Amino acid sequence: MSLALNDLLICCRHLEHDRATERRKEVEKFKRLIRDPETVQHLDRHSDSKPGKFLNWDAVFRFLQKYIQKETECLKTAKPNVSASTQSSRQKKMQEISSLVKYFIKCANKRAPRLKCQELLNYIMDTVKDSSNGAIYGADYSNILLKDILSVRKYWCEISQQQWLELLSVYFRLYLKPSQDINRVLVARIIYAVTKGYCSQTDGLNPKFLEFFSKAVQCARQEKSSPGLNHVLAALTIFIKILAINFRIRVCELGDEILPTLLYIWTQHRLNDSLKEVIIELFQLQIYIHHPKGAKTQEKGAYESAKWRSILYNLYDLLVNEISHIGSRGKYSSGSRNIAVKENLIELMADICHQVFNENTRSLEISQSYTTTQRELSDYSVLCKRRRIELGWEVIKDHLQKSQNDFDLVPWLQIATQLISKYPASLPNCELSPLLIILSQLLPQQRRGERTPYVLRCLMEVALCQGKISNLEGSQKSDLLKLWIKIWSITFRSISSEQIQAENFSLLGAIIQGSLVEVDREFWKLFTGSACRPSCPAVCCLTVALTICVIPETAKTGLEQNISEVNRSVSLRELIMKWLIFYQLEDDLEDTTELPPILHSKFPHLSLEKILVSLAVKNCKAAMNFFQSAPECEEHQKSKEEPSFLEIEDLFLQTTFDKMDFLTIVKECGIEKHQSSIGFSVHQNLKESLDRYLLALSEQLLNNYTSETTNPETLVQCSSLLVGVLGCYCYVGVIAEEDAYKSELFQKAKSLMQCAGESITLFKNKTNEESRIDSLRNMMLLCTSYLCNCMKHNPNKIASGFFLRLLTSKLMNDIADICKSLASFIKKPFDYGEVESVEDDTDENLMEVEDQSPMNLLDVYSAYSVSDANESGESQSITGAANPLAEEYLSKQDLLFLDMLKFLCMCVTTAQTSIVSFRAADIRRKLLMLIDSSMLDLTKSLHLHMYLVLLKKLPGEDYPLPMEDVIELLKPLSNVCSLYRRDQDVCKTILNHVLHIVKNLGQGNMDNENTRDAQGQFLTVIGAFWHLTKDGKCAPTVRVALVKCLKTLLEADPYSKWAILNVMGKEFPVNEVFPQFLADNHHQVRMLAAESINRLFQDMKQRDSSRLLKALPLKLQQTAFENAYLKAQEGMREVSHSAENPELLDELYNRKAVLLMMIAVVLHCSPVCEKQALFALCKSVKENGLEPHLIKKVLEKVSEGFGYRHLEDFMTSHLDYLVLEWLNHQDTEYSLSSFPFILLNYTNLEDFYRSCYKVLIPHLVIRSHFDEVKSIANQIQEDWKSLLTDCFPKILVNILPYFAYEDTGDSGMSQQRETAAKVYEMLKDESLLGKQIDHLFISNLPEIVVELLMTLHEPGNSGASQSTDLCDFSGDLDPAPNPPYFPSHVIKATFAYISNCHKTKFKSILEILSKSPDSYQKILLAICEQAAETNNVYKKNRILKIYHLFVSLLLKDIKSGLGGAWAFVLRDVIYTLIHCINKRPSCFMDVSLRSFSLCCDLLSRVCQTAVTYCKDALESHLHVIVGTLIPLVDDQSEVREQVLDLLKYLVIDNKDNENLYLTIKLLDPFPDHVVFKDLRITQQKIKYNRGPFSLLEEIKHFLSVSVYDALPLTRLEGLKDLRRQLEQHKDQMKDLMRASQENPQDGIMVKLVVSLLQLSKMAANHTGEREVLGKLFG
Repeated sequence: MSLALNDLLICCRHLEHDRATERRKEVEKFKRLIRDPETVQHLDRHSDSKPGKFLNWDAVFRFLQKYIQKETECLKTAKPNVSASTQSSRQKKMQEISSLVKYFIKCANKRAPRLKCQELLNYIMDTVKDSSNGAIYGADYSNILLKDILSVRKYWCEISQQQWLELLSVYFRLYLKPSQDINRVLVARIIYAVTKGYCSQTDGLNPKFLEFFSKAVQCARQEKSSPGLNHVLAALTIFIKILAINFRIRVCELGDEILPTLLYIWTQHRLNDSLKEVIIELFQLQIYIHHPKGAKTQEKGAYESAKWRSILYNLYDLLVNEISHIGSRGKYSSGSRNIAVKENLIELMADICHQVFNENTRSLEISQSYTTTQRELSDYSVLCKRRRIELGWEVIKDHLQKSQNDFDLVPWLQIATQLISKYPASLPNCELSPLLIILSQLLPQQRRGERTPYVLRCLMEVALCQGKISNLEGSQKSDLLKLWIKIWSITFRSISSEQIQAENFSLLGAIIQGSLVEVDREFWKLFTGSACRPSCPAVCCLTVALTICVIPETAKTGLEQNISEVNRSVSLRELIMKWLIFYQLEDDLEDTTELPPILHSKFPHLSLEKILVSLAVKNCKAAMNFFQSAPECEEHQKSKEEPSFLEIEDLFLQTTFDKMDFLTIVKECGIEKHQSSIGFSVHQNLKESLDRYLLALSEQLLNNYTSETTNPETLVQCSSLLVGVLGCYCYVGVIAEEDAYKSELFQKAKSLMQCAGESITLFKNKTNEESRIDSLRNMMLLCTSYLCNCMKHNPNKIASGFFLRLLTSKLMNDIADICKSLASFIKKPFDYGEVESVEDDTDENLMEVEDQSPMNLLDVYSAYSVSDANESGESQSITGAANPLAEEYLSKQDLLFLDMLKFLCMCVTTAQTSIVSFRAADIRRKLLMLIDSSMLDLTKSLHLHMYLVLLKKLPGEDYPLPMEDVIELLKPLSNVCSLYRRDQDVCKTILNHVLHIVKNLGQGNMDNENTRDAQGQFLTVIGAFWHLTKDGKCAPTVRVALVKCLKTLLEADPYSKWAILNVMGKEFPVNEVFPQFLADNHHQVRMLAAESINRLFQDMKQRDSSRLLKALPLKLQQTAFENAYLKAQEGMREVSHSAENPELLDELYNRKAVLLMMIAVVLHCSPVCEKQALFALCKSVKENGLEPHLIKKVLEKVSEGFGYRHLEDFMTSHLDYLVLEWLNHQDTEYSLSSFPFILLNYTNLEDFYRSCYKVLIPHLVIRSHFDEVKSIANQIQEDWKSLLTDCFPKILVNILPYFAYEDTGDSGMSQQRETAAKVYEMLKDESLLGKQIDHLFISNLPEIVVELLMTLHEPGNSGASQSTDLCDFSGDLDPAPNPPYFPSHVIKATFAYISNCHKTKFKSILEILSKSPDSYQKILLAICEQAAETNNVYKKNRILKIYHLFVSLLLKDIKSGLGGAWAFVLRDVIYTLIHCINKRPSCFMDVSLRSFSLCCDLLSRVCQTAVTYCKDALESHLHVIVGTLIPLVDDQSEVREQVLDLLKYLVIDNKDNENLYLTIKLLDPFPDHVVFKDLRITQQKIKYNRGPFSLLEEIKHFLSVSVYDALPLTRLEGLKDLRRQLEQHKDQMKDLMRASQENPQDGIMVKLVVSLLQLSKMAANHTGEREVLGKLFG
């Protein structure tokens, strides 16, 4: 031990001396020693190393505690009755002891927090809690707690959940029972800081603390002044923001409880502004929680109660009075006051007006409970004061009319504006005119123009609102038009006023957008003269005008000039171009140094460029609309605002299922089908003028350039303007991208960027030059905003590519070098860190990698001066320890560094798909060198920021990094997570920043060692977070981020081939980990997991030919559903046993919502699990008490998405399965009467039985539950045997197939056969159907056949032994139909069984059916009706397979004549198939393609059978068949070969068929394409076998074909050929016309016109034919 430490140790031991004088001497020595540099150095080193025998700060602190204890005991045992001077010296002694503790803590922690948090906190808490010690030291120690513990981030992160709770309890007790010893404001500040820590650092909040807050508010009511109330209410606001997520109902009840008291405090106490601000925030928060997104009723997601309604009216009344008082104070105060009311008060008032305004209620009598005193409250005989309040738009209109004073008017203008803006529907149509009249009267009254901006803003919102209304009456429209014309005129006249120019332009834009007024020529002149300068509002207004109106060609008014005059005069477009580019510049551009607004004003991204290029295009309006409809970049859509309470409001609406995002997520892939820009032609002279102006502008800049004085922002802005215009040129197809690079504009842009780059070079040599930093930051932000790294084809993307080409290698390397220099230069205050021994906490080294040295744990620590400011805490503004990611720790240089970093990241990611002038790989390497272990110090705030920026920005979402770079990027991740594992804010940010990395990990070569290394590094960290989550060491915000991360991992690796978490030596695939979050203890985490559960059912990366998400294999989906359902159920079970506990009301409600959300998402995304999910809902009604109204709300939306008109239709389509599963439960509670029929929209059991008995009874019969059949009959007052008769076909379906099934030794099948035989014997009993059964069999045979056919389920993966033709049209993921279902061979065997059992022993069932030929018609019709009724593609496919099966049976027997019905069958089948083919979707998904292929296959079989066995039967249908098939060859590449084979069979193979020869001759010609070459030659040989046709013969040939009315498109090729013939033989046409004039009745041309008119009438809805007909008539 060093001598210095030895001295300190001796001194510490002497502090416990029995004599007070000795102790006093040692204290002075102690103070001197603990600030001695050598002693301090040793103590620091020992504190930083592992605990050992050496003296460290903690050991010294223990000695100090013993000293204080001794001194305190001496003070306590001293005589109480002493003189004033002795009393005074004792007080002084106490203060000295407190000061010594403060002094010691500051000395120990001055360089970094080295005292152990737990020991320090325990000591302070024990002292404060001890009644005697608390009285002596409470105030001082509370000060220490606030300033030396709660403001230190390291301590903030080390305080456990239990300690936060204890701190809250202790200080709430101190606040509620105030003593003279501790200042109450200080206690309130501590409550605020502790609440903040508790809410951000712990796993879950305890709602019991709401009682403390409630008591604090009640206490404040009784006191005239409430010290610290603003801090307590601010703490309450923080607390309920977080608590409401899990305990919305509880928080609403708290609002109902305390808001009347707060209203009382507001009215009866004199409140300062800061307290009012906090109360307003609390009111606003309660409104958001009660009425998320403005929901007005419980059905829409609001939480309502009679008490809350009363509070709303009282709050409304209070705010009306408050606004009046503000106005009065403004009127009568001397000096200038702002006439506007603060935005937060206006927003609150607008939200309340939205809730209380009702078209039916103009006034209301309310009880003013908040005016009652506490004494009156306890006296029940005293009634609350009652008064009448006015409601509705009348109130706003009255306030806008009754006073001419701005202080009275402006607040109500603000309220009206906010109300209409946020809730446009709250303005009734009938109020539009009256409100506009008032506003139009206020508009001209411009006294100093103070109110005018507010009037204009209000008018703008009214204009936008009216633009959205479509149901205005004619008279109202004309009245409104007159008012808008007047308003337009006033606004137009005052446009030159600079103070209100922005508002004026916004109003004009809104009027134009709503088409409320017709725009005249005068309007366009605004953008040509000097009346106003180009500004953001002016440009936005011009954009709207150009999009909606047609711009006049010239600026002149009066009579139109002739063409030569127009050409000579300057066009209006050119004047607008000049105004935008050169506003107010002299003609001699080279002499002027003034910059036009285009170079120093901010405009929306590319807005100017789009306007300029549109003006050069001939069809300006079309070009502008083309630009506006371009897909937006995500980068340019992102708002910079901090996330507000909106996310939580969304969560509330998801919980009540008023917001179901999973239904609105478009399944279709965003594969860009960008619009064609062909057709845009330019005014060449205008394009040349535009280019000339832009070149002149850049020339002017370059001529005046000096590296010292020219602002680099201006150079960049001008450069981006040039490439932006080039990008827009390319987007509309005016020039090609290759030509743009060679253009003079691009060369000028290059020169400008080179000049801008010089300012970077200058700064590189003087990085400490403060004056340049702001300018360079703006330049970096500008450059970054011009880059676009999305994959969408739009002007931004093209302009971004051009801008990237401007960046030289020197510029990029200079910026990279500056980054390196700035990263290594860090000012001292950020170096506070602490080396923490990892062994202190055994379960916290999870995130460490092997051989890792102990790591620095960042703690941003503000070094305090030794002397203290105001001890009460009144002037302290400590609100807890700041987040290490807070910008306050960054200097201007640091911010510039981070901006440069973001710019470089954007460049290197975007450069992967562009040609650039720099080596992106080199820049990327330089960026990765910044995080090299030799340079990176993650305890520094800047380095932490730097790493997070690289983590987020370097791996582009669509541009994967090389895997070796990913490894480099991930190397520090484990370190940073370990270092900040307790800091929940940092952990959340890290997890949110790694999402793009995940996508990169999924794109590498999975067999590559680098890829496996990168995946391993990443998954180790995620596994560690998951482990901490299970141990309750991650706050909900971190868990939400972790779920997002796992969700992204599932998207990257849906099969969890590599996404496997390794925790404590065990492996956990992510697809098994993910469902566990459905049972998390935080509602937001659970709901996010439930919403994202579709990742376990669909491959989010792969899509089928229709661009729909590809489903995962069946087993994976079924396992996923089981896991997810079990986890959600587990969460339910945790709380259901305590359902009576009111504390758990929220939890129970939330868990139900999660279960319902999970099932709903599965229902929506997984056809194979659809039935399971639906049954899970039915079960949950019974087992989990899920509210039927909520389930119905969800099912209605889901079924609507599936194309069902009614919920009942959707539920009925699955009812067979649901009833079967319900009855399969052995539990007696699962009887038919307990089935949740309310989900089918039936109100009672009788309605359910009456509507569904045909489904229910067969299930009961097969179970031999005849008593229940009788019960149903009694319930619906029918004879039970007649019900059995009605259900007979359906009952047989559950019996016959088991008789026909081959005995495969399957015990289950044998048991079912026994059951079927037993039931059939019972049915044959005289007491049931008896002898009647045979008659029922024969009379219902067609129905029995249909029912049997409907049981078909041909799996796609049938074994080779059972493979059939239908297997080719089945998929592995085709959902099974309602039970019972069988493969086709069982159905055929059942038909054979029926025919064998028939008394006549017919060979086949078709022979039995042919005895009644209309049987075929009935069966075919029944199948077709089923197909027509369904929108479900899988069901449609199955019914087509049924159709295929039955028609194939008919075709085999067609030789027998089918009882004379063969011709009908052939015709019916052909036209049914043709209609199916014509109703094909525009793009095929897997199942619809199989259905289409099946139709083609069956049509081919029908044609072959007809040709083989039916002689001339196909003759009359051939034209329709061929005409239908021809378009398929071009449209549907997937079935091209199949269709061509059929066409070749019909035309080429049968060209010599005597029955088809003439019909082939009459066919319309085949298209002149390579694929039809042989067909065309064959058909033309037959058609022209006697030589070529004249035009007359061609027309006669065309007219000889009769068209089938429903299929006019089959004549399309004939029409095209006829048009060709008419064009080629115009000379013959003249002769034919002449002949027709001579003999109009029999003229061939007249017949042709009549035929074409008939065709056009039939083809009214078919675009292809309509177009050809139009050209023909032409």
